[in-house]
Amino acid sequence: MATQKPLNFYIFGSPVTMSPSPDIHGTGFRVNGSPHRYSRFDTLDVEEVFKQLKLDDCGGGSVTIPHKESIKKYMDELTESARIIGAVNTVTKKKGQFFGDNTDWIGIKNQVEMRMGQQGRGARLCGLLCGAGGTARAAAYALKQMGATRVLIFNRTVLRAQELAAEFGFEACDDLGALTSLDHLHVVINTLPGSSDFLLPDAAASVLRRCRPVVLEAAYIPRRTAFLSQALSAGCEVVEGIEMLFEQGCAQCEIWTNKPAPRSEIAEALLQALFTAGSEHPAHAKMVPYSDLPKSLVAEAQRRPGVGATTVCCTPVRYLGKLSGWICGH
Repeated sequence: MATQKPLNFYIFGSPVTMSPSPDIHGTGFRVNGSPHRYSRFDTLDVEEVFKQLKLDDCGGGSVTIPHKESIKKYMDELTESARIIGAVNTVTKKKGQFFGDNTDWIGIKNQVEMRMGQQGRGARLCGLLCGAGGTARAAAYALKQMGATRVLIFNRTVLRAQELAAEFGFEACDDLGALTSLDHLHVVINTLPGSSDFLLPDAAASVLRRCRPVVLEAAYIPRRTAFLSQALSAGCEVVEGIEMLFEQGCAQCEIWTNKPAPRSEIAEALLQALFTAGSEHPAHAKMVPYSDLPKSLVAEAQRRPGVGATTVCCTPVRYLGKLSGWICGH
């Protein structure tokens, strides 16, 4: 069997200096026996991205803001999901050809459905989507795949919300006060930048307490955005941005290694890199509170045979039962 040629993969975008993607894919490549390397490539210029992709030693990479939509024109082929979504977050190079895919929708759908359980299934699934960019397009596609019959789309630029709503058969929402009239709300997905400090106004926020939807926050830096904190205070089950990143990254790992993603090892690598006291990871300082860890990462790490305790924060902590929490001496 021929030895696999080592290739370089990257996270392309800006800013990506804090991205945990190298922890995801470095672990995935190592455990799956691939000799490839993964690192950050921070640039606002999509031409620079394509220049790097064309190098002989580059195998592809992850694509994030602001290139998810602009990178499409350089692709030789798009998967159906990438074509419908209109955004690419995964590039694979084969024999000089560029293949664009989108795994963001998988990260959204899998994590939301895991939290929902039977809630909303077999019913008229109703959702709220905040944002209208590349990640919002993936979210709209995910909601379609989940069978959502009504989705309100809010964006600060109303025209973009209207365009996205028309494309997916949803409806634009230019006044969040309309949420107070909803009888049901099963899922809320926020794709607005974490730095935007987006919050539902007080009147609209009552729907979170009344309907207790599953809330997904796509941003992972900072970990606890203003909106995620609002959802937690309302008692909602939440999917954190780092959990969505993990899920879509596992899908990318399978594309690039042609093997099932080593989910437990990747989850453990993220917990160690982002939540361990003294970590030098550039995103560590943005991951507070360290004593309250992302549920799905904890659950995945505990599925690894022989793992009973993981050193997180300043002391060893041990997982107690199914998603019940961690004991931490922090």
